[in-house]
Amino acid sequence: MQEVICAIDIGTTKVCALMAEVAHDSLGKLSLRLLGEGQAYSRGIRRGVVVNVPEATAAVGEAVEACEKEAGREMLTAYVGIAGSHIATRNSKGVSPVDRKNGVTGHDMQRALEGASAVALPENQEVIHTIARHWTVDGETQVQQPVGMSAYRLEVDAHIVSGSSTAVNNLVQCVLTHGIDVDELVLEPLAANEAVLKPEERRMGVAVVDMGGGTSDLAVFIDNALCHTIIMDMGGNHLSNDLAYALHCPFETAEDLKLRHGSLLPARIAPDETVWATVFGEKNERSFSRRFICEVLESRAVEMLEIIGEKLEASGYRARLPAGLVITGGCSQLPGFADLGREVFEDHAQGLGVVVRHEAPWCARAVRARRCARGWRAARRRARFGSLSVRVR
Repeated sequence: MQEVICAIDIGTTKVCALMAEVAHDSLGKLSLRLLGEGQAYSRGIRRGVVVNVPEATAAVGEAVEACEKEAGREMLTAYVGIAGSHIATRNSKGVSPVDRKNGVTGHDMQRALEGASAVALPENQEVIHTIARHWTVDGETQVQQPVGMSAYRLEVDAHIVSGSSTAVNNLVQCVLTHGIDVDELVLEPLAANEAVLKPEERRMGVAVVDMGGGTSDLAVFIDNALCHTIIMDMGGNHLSNDLAYALHCPFETAEDLKLRHGSLLPARIAPDETVWATVFGEKNERSFSRRFICEVLESRAVEMLEIIGEKLEASGYRARLPAGLVITGGCSQLPGFADLGREVFEDHAQGLGVVVRHEAPWCARAVRARRCARGWRAARRRARFGSLSVRVR
């Protein structure tokens, strides 16, 4: 039977809906064939959070309709990405007794994860993911897969991801309105990790930041385990906003100039190169120095990279990242981002290697995330978001 997977990414700048057929090669690895893709200009979303449900719902509908038309079939379920400043993370431990005769079972692991997720949360916050980092079996630490091991006591070191119940409900409502069930809410940094990181990087120690239009999502992986995540309120729109203020032009004009003429290496732009743009208060277009435009973009990009460095420093993991920092996302596609990143991070005492990778389509990220989601679901077989039911399979 044909297996089809769908994904919906509701971002600050655009909404993407994709549908793909999942296949398995002779080695059991997942691959996919894209069946349909739909995009719509994002509305009602600010910094990754729904602020206008009707507008956001309409944008989702446009993207889904375009995807269904291209694929020639209806979208019934989907993985939905979630991010935003309301996301909070923490590490927690859980414990479960083990029947030594039977050894560690999946039920024991589920019970330990449920114990880890029983943390005190602020009002209007709920657990979205409970992700096992490491297991400890009778004092033996750093166990990756404890099933079948003989033991009396099982402990888990878990990473807890929580979010605002209101924000989660609003996001889910935008999808359910179109008759689409939510298979899984996937935290954006986890999806980005599955799309762009190599297994050896996750084992050695690496940070990945997914820079979108309204937010940038940072995740740290060491020994194949998620150690730290944080959502930062900054993204490509900040670059466009700075340019709009500097040129006294509409945001849409600044965005177009950024995409068509932007670079983060202004020194490589000829001083006499100019571009034309419409500004407020004038009927005719005005000419601007392209180098000046790039200097404005560079200034904000440097600030954003420095903030990422500060967040890594505050996490305590910066010195434990031999694989460096991987930057992905739409914002990172600006020419010169990798060079600027290396320049910023190599200025510090502890140099950090920087590489920019253009990720696979979001549907590919969802397929890879699904492979991890089977482990996340062990914490709870059914999740409820307020009065909205979300199927967890």
